[in-house]
Order: sequence, then C-alpha cells, then structure tokens
Amino acid sequence: MYRSWPPITESDEVIEKALADANIPCLMASLAHLSGDVGLLDGDIRPDTENPLDLQCGITPEQQTRARAMAREVLARYRDDGCRLPPPLSDEALGRVLHYVAGQPLSEEYVEFLGSELAIRDPDPYAVPGLAAVSEQQRRSFEVVIIGAGLSGILTAYRLKQAGIPVTVVEKSAAVGGTWWDNQYPEARVDTPSHSYAYSIEPYDWPQHFSRQPVLQEYLDHCVTRFGIREHIRLSHEVKEVVFDETTELWRVAIESTSGEHETLTANAVVSAVGQLNTPKLPEFPGLSDFEGPAFHSATWDPDVVLEGKRVAVVGTGASAMQLMPEVAKVAADVVLFQRNAPWIRPTYNYRHDVSEGEHWLMKHVPFYAKWYRFLMFWLIAEDMIEAVEKDPAWAHQDRSVSRLNEDWRELLTDSIKDALGDRPDLLEQAIPRYPPGAKRMLLDDGTWYEALKRDNVRVVTNPIESATAKGLVTASGEEHEVDVIVYATGFHANKFLWPMRIVGRDGRDLRELWGEDPRAFYGMTVPGFPNFFCIYGPNTNLVVNGSAIFFTECSVRYILGCLKLLLGGNHATIECRQDVHDEFNRVIDEGNLKMAWGAHPIVSWYKNRSGRVTQNWPFRVQRYWAETRAPDPSHFDLR
Repeated sequence: MYRSWPPITESDEVIEKALADANIPCLMASLAHLSGDVGLLDGDIRPDTENPLDLQCGITPEQQTRARAMAREVLARYRDDGCRLPPPLSDEALGRVLHYVAGQPLSEEYVEFLGSELAIRDPDPYAVPGLAAVSEQQRRSFEVVIIGAGLSGILTAYRLKQAGIPVTVVEKSAAVGGTWWDNQYPEARVDTPSHSYAYSIEPYDWPQHFSRQPVLQEYLDHCVTRFGIREHIRLSHEVKEVVFDETTELWRVAIESTSGEHETLTANAVVSAVGQLNTPKLPEFPGLSDFEGPAFHSATWDPDVVLEGKRVAVVGTGASAMQLMPEVAKVAADVVLFQRNAPWIRPTYNYRHDVSEGEHWLMKHVPFYAKWYRFLMFWLIAEDMIEAVEKDPAWAHQDRSVSRLNEDWRELLTDSIKDALGDRPDLLEQAIPRYPPGAKRMLLDDGTWYEALKRDNVRVVTNPIESATAKGLVTASGEEHEVDVIVYATGFHANKFLWPMRIVGRDGRDLRELWGEDPRAFYGMTVPGFPNFFCIYGPNTNLVVNGSAIFFTECSVRYILGCLKLLLGGNHATIECRQDVHDEFNRVIDEGNLKMAWGAHPIVSWYKNRSGRVTQNWPFRVQRYWAETRAPDPSHFDLR
C-alpha cells in the first residue's frame, strides 16, 4: 500500500532546520497522514489557492510558525516510535485532506480523479488491468512500432513491455529524450514545476523547481534504464513512411538510418509519439538565405558559433526566446530583439531556484510530503486556473480580457510588469500585451527577462521584419539592422502533425492530405480510416494553463493500451474510430475552444491554423479528459 521512506534518525535540530523550508499546505497534509488525525486540518491554518503565485497559499508567517512547531512534535514522535506508519486514511479522510490542500470544496468525481493522480493508495493508477487475461501467445504475436523516444514514446514502450507485447521504438536522434534532446539552447528549461513533470510511477530527486534541459534529458534516459526498454529503441533511425496493407492488415514502416540504410518493419499497430512541437519553423520573409553570417533556429542551436562580442539578432519573444535571450545578452556586444507580440509572463519567484537542502530532506524522509507537493503543483497549474480563461459573453471588454476574472488576472500581471519596468516607460509600453491573458501561451519568469530588456546592450524592435539581407534584417520602416548572428526563436510547425512522415491508411488515404493544416482526431489519438494507428499529444491535446504534458501522456497511453485490450481480448485484427463519433467529438471541441481566451480572441497564435480554427488545445478541464479516457468505449469503434 505504501512505498518505504528512509527512517528519520536525525536530531530535533536537523528536523527544525529542514522545516524552515517546508511548504505548509503539503506539510499539514503529511501530518494528518502521520498522526492519523485529520482533525489537525480543521483549525485556522488553511490554504487559499486563489492566488496561484503564492506557493504558501495565503498562510501567514505566524500560522507557518505554528505549523512548523506542530510538525516538530509529530515528526519527533514518529521518529521515536520507530518510524511506524499508521493505517491508511479512509476514503472520507483522504477526501478531507484533498479538500484541504486544494483550498476549496471538491465534488465527488474530483476527489476520485485527484485521489488517483495523487497515487497514494494505488502506486500505479494509470496501469491497464485485464491485458494479462489475453493469452500470452496473442500478446507475443502482436507487434507495435512506436515513433519517437521522447517522454510519450518511453512511457508507451514501458507499458507495452509491461503487458508482454513486443515493441520497437524508432528514434531519429542519436539519444532518447525527444524535445529535451533536441533543444539544447542556453538556459532551456521546463515551464511546468519539475515535481509534476515526472511519470507518476517514477518520481525524481529534482535539483531545481523548474529543471534545465540536461537534467530533463538525464531523467528520461534514467527512465529508459529503469523501465528496461533500452534494447527496444533504435536510435539514429527516421521513419519515412507508414503504409497500411489491407491484405495482411499490417502496417509497413519504412525507416532510414543516418548512414542512409533503408529497412521496412512490420507491425500490427503503430503509435506516433512525435508530439506537436518537433519541427522547427523559420520565418517566411524574403532573403532568408541571403544572410552571410551564422543563422539557426533555437531548436537546432549551434554551440560552435561564438557569440561573445558579437551583434546578435533574436527573432521572437516566446518561451525559447525568453530563456535564451538573457543568456545571450550576457556575452554579446549587442542584442536586437524582434518582437511581434509581447508575452504575458506569470511571475514565478522560484523559476531558477535550486530545491533547498531542507526541501530535499522533507521529500525524502517525510512520508507523503513529496506526493502532496506534486499534487499542489499540479493543482495550482491545473483546474485552479481554468476559470480565469473562460469567456463571459456578457463581458464588455473582449479586446483586452474575456471576463471579470480574466481582467483581474490581467491587472495582477500588468502590475508585475510595472513593478519591473516602471523606471523604463519606453519598455513598459512595449512589454504590456494587447490581448487577453491566456489567448497566447503564458510564460514563466522570475524577473530575469525584464532585467535583460533593461540592459544597455539590448534593444527591442517592434516594427515587423520585411526581409533579410546579407548583413542583417530589414523592418517595414525600411531600417536595416546589421548583425553578425541571427537566432530564430520562431516556434514550430505545430499544425503539421507527423510531418514530414507519410502515413497511408485504408483505401490509400494519405493522412497528410486528409489533414492539410486542419488536423483532427478522436481524443487526439485515433482517426477514421487508419486502423491500429494511434497518436500521443495529437490534435487538441495541448494544455494552455491547466496541466502538464506528462498528465495527458499518462491518460493517452492508458487509453491506447485499453484499445489494444479491446482488440486482443475480442480476437479482432483491427480497431478503428467511427467517423460519426470522430466528427461529433470535434464539433464539441471546436465549440469549447470558442469559449476560451485562445479561441475567443482573434489574435494569431500557433494554437490556430490559417483559418483561425484552434487545432492544438483541449478546451475543458483536465478531469474531463482523465474521466473520458479511463477506458475506451467499444461503441466508438469498428472492430474487425
């Protein structure tokens, strides 16, 4: 029922020192567990999660002092009693603790959902039961090819291996990690709290609250070893074409190695785990190839290019630009930042902070503390934020915000910009976005970005780029900005899912032609006419303000394994989403996205295709995706 924690053998002084770094809501939840007394939570030390920027959730310094004193007693008693755990909490008691940490009453379905995500009773809540009932011969004769060895591909491979199904993972790069191998630009890091950016079955001792690229790649490589799937991964091989053979009802997967060797694999099912943000997008203005100096995309960073003392152009102000530009500005002679739209930035004071020694000790030694910390981080970036981006049709100021709550959020974020740039009115005007919070991707920062903008060697250009020349970039005003190096932090071909692979299903149906720039899938995973073919992080599974990619990956992998259970358990050859089910799902998705800031406002973003349809985002609460993908409904599919 419980995992084991190293026993506490340290002195009261060591415990007290660690408690100075404690997150109080998580600490109080852990004390309720350890003492078996949920009544500890009924006093005045109660979290208020209305302000997601406050990780102590409104608990005052005086209340924090009392909580730490209480914790000293409980932890010392636990230590002196031989570190024996009390009986598991009852369902009612666990629900009370969940209510407490969330800072608000929760419905019954939310208690079930969050209790599962917390993984206190069930150490593997996303496992798929029942596959063991399928004969071993059936499982062993069913082969799956996975495209991509990033976070989705690694988890899918593990689940298939766990189920006794043969799997081959094809990865175009020289190492595992996906985006965390590809993106090696300076200061690349995750913008989801590290402790909730980990598989539920494999927590990690994260060195920072928002870990950098080398650590994330190291974690995924660690998981490959821990899950025992390294032998199933073929690195430095790219999938070129995937074709369904209607005679044999098998997929033919054409792959090419980096040395030019070709091979065709045969599979009963194919899972694409390549994601959405995997193909760098360069601007389309004229003269791109005329520039004579080094020019590269942030995702193809060239570490051999010397930036010290150089004039550097950074094109874009998205997540990659916000991370790399301050680092470039430290060494470059001059930086010209080309901005199309200013980003909304959520102040995150611990964005570059190390996890303190005390926090490490608490997560390692105090039972359940790490789980409650993961849960709190999940809650603060998940369901607690979604209401702030829901459109109120009666709200009169749709050009700047989509509701009263969204306007409150706008004012809070604007105040933070004024605090940072109040002494630079020239920058302040450029830095306040002219669209509602949530209409574009919300970025995180600890003030480093605004400090970099104020540097003497940084200049912000908001005039649009018209063309490139041999010496630099020309804006619409006709001014040429001469530079030595250009860095394009201009995003990815998000609407070109699975590109440049060619995927051919039944009746010669080409998925690239079928989708064009308007990709659609059922729960982002299955497409009519493409039997036994699944996507992870497919169309309309991106999260804007309410969750992490890891969460959706775990839900998706569980669903896909459930589909294979239907397939093999019923002795079928293929499983294929019904067209009417697919179409109705996408109607609901489109309707939902129009009610959110990113769909309601006309601003251009990578969430939308050229016609303005949101092709990327899930517009509902994450609890809904969790509930609806727990197990596939057989009536949604044609099983042959």
